[in-house]
Amino acid sequence: MAASLLSIRTEAHCFDVQFHPSEAILASATITGEVELHRFDASAGTSACIRKIASHQDSCRVARFLCEQTSSATASSSSSSAIFASASADRFAAMTDVEAGKPFWTCKLKAAGNALLPLSGRERFAVGDDDGGLRVFDGRGKKAAVSWSENSDFISDLAVGVDGTSLCATSGDGTLAVYDLRKAGEKGLIAMSDFQDDELLSVAIVRDGKKVVCGSQTGILPIFSWGDFGDQKDRIKGHPMSVDAMVKLSEDGMLTGSSDGKIRAVATHSKSLGSCILGVVGEHGEYPIERLALSPDGCYFASASHGQPAVQLWSTEAAKRLLAGESVDATSGAQETAEAEADEPDSDDSDDDIAPKKKRRKLKDKRKGKPPKGAGGGNQ
Repeated sequence: MAASLLSIRTEAHCFDVQFHPSEAILASATITGEVELHRFDASAGTSACIRKIASHQDSCRVARFLCEQTSSATASSSSSSAIFASASADRFAAMTDVEAGKPFWTCKLKAAGNALLPLSGRERFAVGDDDGGLRVFDGRGKKAAVSWSENSDFISDLAVGVDGTSLCATSGDGTLAVYDLRKAGEKGLIAMSDFQDDELLSVAIVRDGKKVVCGSQTGILPIFSWGDFGDQKDRIKGHPMSVDAMVKLSEDGMLTGSSDGKIRAVATHSKSLGSCILGVVGEHGEYPIERLALSPDGCYFASASHGQPAVQLWSTEAAKRLLAGESVDATSGAQETAEAEADEPDSDDSDDDIAPKKKRRKLKDKRKGKPPKGAGGGNQ
């Protein structure tokens, strides 16, 4: 397993990390409500905190860059400024101009925000909250343009289909829901899966929009076929603990972040590799992986964890080589996976019952603002 290119220590417990759309900057959302901006040099292995933006009064759980826009004040010089949307335990969503260093738009949520996804269009994004509510915001208005309340527990992650109008949401209620971004209320619910006997914690859409992969509390990755969301059609076994984060690397591969602190390369319906865990490509020791993010050029990925240093930067080279079928020094993950799956297939289409593992309450502790012992941080 290759070492990380660099590590970043945040001043407080970190929940989220994202890449700036055009500059070598990582944004980290923290328990204090601040978003820390760190400029990095991957080749030199260095980083420096260049700004801290107080976007919320309570913990900032998620922050996502939306776009770069030319401000009226600097239009003559064609200067652009990135903006990011964020959601917090303070029950507010906000949009912040990075150059100005403060929020320029806020909106009250019905419950603490837990997931956020940028959508096509200027200043447009979706927010999922702790009570299962979903809202779509447009920066031109102060109220949600579209809202739903079909889920009964926290929204853990969001992804939009290749059609650009279908929003997939995973939830702590054990379902995958699909909504039409153009319709509000019950009319907007396209489909909802059967209860999966497991909390669904993360989601990614692969195979050119044909497959939806979810991370679960037990570590199994259920796979749904697009248009047939009633029940999982496949699953990938091998993660020993919950999969709280995932990021798509290619149409037949992704990276997963687990509560055991390891980041794995996973093949998904690959023509040559099938569906399986290929190996470990990074780790944060004993601390759970909170978030994964892919750089705009696809050359790097960042991971956020509970311990310090909270953020690490990695090259995607090892993962891409594994997905290409090459041998890479990820032996710890490959051996671990082989042992874990010695008596189980990589993926399983059967309807056999899966013996549930004892659930870890890490994610719900996170939602209620209780960082794990020894991780530091204050109230959330």
